[in-house]
Amino acid sequence: MVTRLAGAVIGMAAGALVLAYVVVGWPILVVGGPLLVGVALTVGILVLTERPRALLAQRRATQGGTSPWQAAAGTRDEQPGSGLMSGFFEMPAALPEQRPAPSDARPAGTR
Repeated sequence: MVTRLAGAVIGMAAGALVLAYVVVGWPILVVGGPLLVGVALTVGILVLTERPRALLAQRRATQGGTSPWQAAAGTRDEQPGSGLMSGFFEMPAALPEQRPAPSDARPAGTR
């Protein structure tokens, strides 16, 4: 699947370069040639790294979804959401009441 998509991306990039060459002329090859090589290298690296990534995902799925971090937390009887940063981004239940501005206050910037 990834190889097919990689071929389609490289084909579209090559087609765009050919179309630009027909419309603009040879100067477009100065920019388009290195861009086509960069696209081909990027897609090639993606295809090469896809197999190890798929094997890692398969191995994690067979382990029951537990990571070493989850296994270590389970041995210490820690509950999810009870760590150091738990609640750090939660809003308090009630915000403190705000006082109204004093009636003799002057606008900012006046003396």
